[in-house]
Amino acid sequence: MANIKVQNKISKEELSELCLVQHKSMREIAKMFDCNHTTIGDLLKRYGIPSRPPGGARKAQIVQIEHDGQMVEAKRCTVCNEVKPLEDFNVGRKSSGGRQPKCKECRKRHYEDNRTHINNKSMTNYYKNHEENKLKRRLYYSKHKIQLRKQQKEYYLLNHEKNLLANRHYYHTNKDTILQKERLKRMENIEYYREQDRKRYVRRKEQRSIYHQKYYEMNKATIKLNSKKRKTSLKSLPFTLTEQQWDQIQSDFNYGCALSKHHSNLNMEHFIPVSWGHGGTYVGNVYPVHWKINHSKSDTNPFVWIERKDVKELVDMDKWHRLISYLAEHNHLSVDKFRDFVTWCEKTREQ
Repeated sequence: MANIKVQNKISKEELSELCLVQHKSMREIAKMFDCNHTTIGDLLKRYGIPSRPPGGARKAQIVQIEHDGQMVEAKRCTVCNEVKPLEDFNVGRKSSGGRQPKCKECRKRHYEDNRTHINNKSMTNYYKNHEENKLKRRLYYSKHKIQLRKQQKEYYLLNHEKNLLANRHYYHTNKDTILQKERLKRMENIEYYREQDRKRYVRRKEQRSIYHQKYYEMNKATIKLNSKKRKTSLKSLPFTLTEQQWDQIQSDFNYGCALSKHHSNLNMEHFIPVSWGHGGTYVGNVYPVHWKINHSKSDTNPFVWIERKDVKELVDMDKWHRLISYLAEHNHLSVDKFRDFVTWCEKTREQ
């Protein structure tokens, strides 16, 4: 039987407001009026107010609110008790509005406060029910295979760029760990991976050829510089030439051969050959020439090479004098001192 003092404190309208509108539980109402929850249960029966099933009081109603100048569906969070748009709740099929009762911020705060406990519990449940869940997933996938593949394809097309950037960021952040795992995996299954590599090589031969060709066309200057860098580093010589500097050198010679009229099949030539152990790859020692001239000069002294009769048929002498002045100026030397320097380099060349 309901407590008479409590009954006098709570009217039917007030109890109906607390239970049906504010969705308070019997224990919460009992705490407000300092009585036992069974007393509140008796009052609900006496006033004919329907009681809710366990947990039903927290099922929030969907309402319309104004958000960013638009009317959107919203619900009340069961933790912070604030009315928020449905977008602020994670998906929950069994809850009202198809969203979970706790908002994202409250769930995040709860996880941060109980991170260790939640992770340990998740790991325990994972290993405890691993085989059973694995079998369930396989059965579900086989049953809904077509639908799932369609959804995966749609998701991939919609989020391709976003996922690509996220994957690249993750790889660069965890590069060492990923590479170490891959090495261990390959070492444990070395024969399997070798067989897969052979099959992939044959299958993608044509595709790889097209890719390499496109890459070369897009990065021609970089590839040429890298090849020169390797040769220069073997002799421990300076390599300071950049793509912008090389482009400027070619521009100075109208993107053609520095010693002839050719504008195609050009190579980067070192005036002081790298094989001498002097010079290097820098502004003042490189220039563009036709491949025949490059092949003819090889590693000989340029001032000796230019005196040959067969060379004079290939080279425009006016352009030769202009080239010598150009290189001497960039080395901060006069033409005569530049000639002496080249001669000294030849005499002290590495054998």
